[in-house]
Amino acid sequence: MLIGIVHTAGSPCGCAEALAGGLHALDHEALIVDSEEILLRAEELARRCDLVVDHTDTFLGWGVLRPFVRWELERFGARVAGTSARSCFLADDKIAAKGILNAAGIPTPPGAAVNTAAMVLPPWLTPPLILKPACEHMSRGVVMVTTREEAREVMGALLLRYRQPVLVETYIPGRELAISLLDGPEGLRVLPIIEWLTDWEDNNDVILTEAFKLRDNGADRGDMRRLLLPSDRLQELESLARKAFRSLGLRDYGRFDVRLAADGRCYFLEANTTPSLENAEALAQSARWAGMDYPSLVAKILAAVRRRCDRERRQNRIGPVGGKRGLFSR
Repeated sequence: MLIGIVHTAGSPCGCAEALAGGLHALDHEALIVDSEEILLRAEELARRCDLVVDHTDTFLGWGVLRPFVRWELERFGARVAGTSARSCFLADDKIAAKGILNAAGIPTPPGAAVNTAAMVLPPWLTPPLILKPACEHMSRGVVMVTTREEAREVMGALLLRYRQPVLVETYIPGRELAISLLDGPEGLRVLPIIEWLTDWEDNNDVILTEAFKLRDNGADRGDMRRLLLPSDRLQELESLARKAFRSLGLRDYGRFDVRLAADGRCYFLEANTTPSLENAEALAQSARWAGMDYPSLVAKILAAVRRRCDRERRQNRIGPVGGKRGLFSR
């Protein structure tokens, strides 16, 4: 099979190279395309590739625009792994996603959307506060403040810098979790949950910043461990994660950032429709704890896409998936 991989050239993320290596281990070919070329090459990807994996970081320099890459691929009929462009628009928008999760009964931190620097925060939103651009990812632009005056200044700076609304939320003290999900033949599977380990007590870094996520930890990371909780608590977390995945319309695979408070309550922070596919990152580590090496994880993602495409083909009565060669013909 020929698998297209769309990524943002110059991004610190190494997903494209890692995924290409996993595909080669499975005897598949990879065609890597820069997301900035998508307007010129979407038709080619749709025509030539059995499947396209879109891991765009930014489009035209903006994280808020990255779902347009997936929309362009879908417009030409490409079979895209993961969540649809429509659901990416919703899930990538932290304010919209928060509303959807709250409506589904999934807890999120108390928060408010800010569209102008002149907006007065509601009195119940008390510091410390977390401020983040609504549609960025990789913790880009995330700031913690300790006073309402500081919040007002940072709100103005973020609105000017990112040109999009800002989500302001109450800071939840506790443990930071990464919950990865993968669709399987028996249904949606929650992989072993990661708890992030940081130097919070030493440097007061109480949130996972962009710098934390971009640092080079090597293959043997010491900043994560498998979350250990009583089985009933784990089942509750897993059930909420599945509900969040379905509520946002995610497909095939994904990840949630979750805060586990000291009182045992959990708060869903945001969804990641394109979790890093690097071998040392959260999804691959959770997969290893579930007994999968990296090529096996890639194979299971491809299998998830195949099952979904087959379902869609039966429902829509369209032609064979994969064109003349047939998708996943190996």
